[in-house]
Amino acid sequence: MKEKKKAGLGAILTILTILVLAVALVLYLQNCKTNYFMNMGVNRTVVLNLVIAIAAEVLFIGLSFLLGSKPYPDIFPVIAGVCSAVAAIQFIGSRIAGAASIMTFENNAENMADLQNAIVAMAVCVAAMLCVMVSGFFRVIKE
Repeated sequence: MKEKKKAGLGAILTILTILVLAVALVLYLQNCKTNYFMNMGVNRTVVLNLVIAIAAEVLFIGLSFLLGSKPYPDIFPVIAGVCSAVAAIQFIGSRIAGAASIMTFENNAENMADLQNAIVAMAVCVAAMLCVMVSGFFRVIKE
């Protein structure tokens, strides 16, 4: 008879991380549709890395429950961490010049709203990266 595996703190944190990564992706795509940042388009690197990070976290939690305490799934949080860091760096890097321009030359209510949206999206993207790093240190399954 198979014994049931109990979810540990790592499972809860990994699910929370998946949600934060998904919110970061949605906020990034929303920010790409704002009037000021629309001309920059959607950076495929950011989208692809966030999607890979989400997939890696889903695979990590799924394989951890499937394989138990084997070390094979432990590579997925590393992949998710690298991908979320690359996404955050690319996202922030693409918005720095626009933020400086809005703060100095193009300061009006609409551009400030677009900048506020970008800042919130960048903060969530960095929070997702930190969640990936923190959740990787906890066990998914209670022994």
